[in-house]
Amino acid sequence: MGRVNLSVNGRSYEIACADGQEQQIEALGADLDRRIAGLVARLGQVGEARLLLLGGLLVANELEELRRSGAGDENSSAAAAGSLESAAERIDALAGRLEQA
Repeated sequence: MGRVNLSVNGRSYEIACADGQEQQIEALGADLDRRIAGLVARLGQVGEARLLLLGGLLVANELEELRRSGAGDENSSAAAAGSLESAAERIDALAGRLEQA
């Protein structure tokens, strides 16, 4: 089992993942950190749980927009939507682990 250290909003988190998934998890963590930093810039430090919820909602919104816009090109949009859905699920799992910490 792989392990990845992520930094989100200035805090470090050690995450377990399947072997070979480390780079993808690191990239997802970096993306989440960028999104959270944008929220902090606009809203301030409104609490970790709220920031993670808002970050998850941003990702879910992008996934929904992708689903709507890709109705005409099902092959490429389905693959992209699947990738985003997978990312959203991983972010949701990460948020659950953070809430338990």
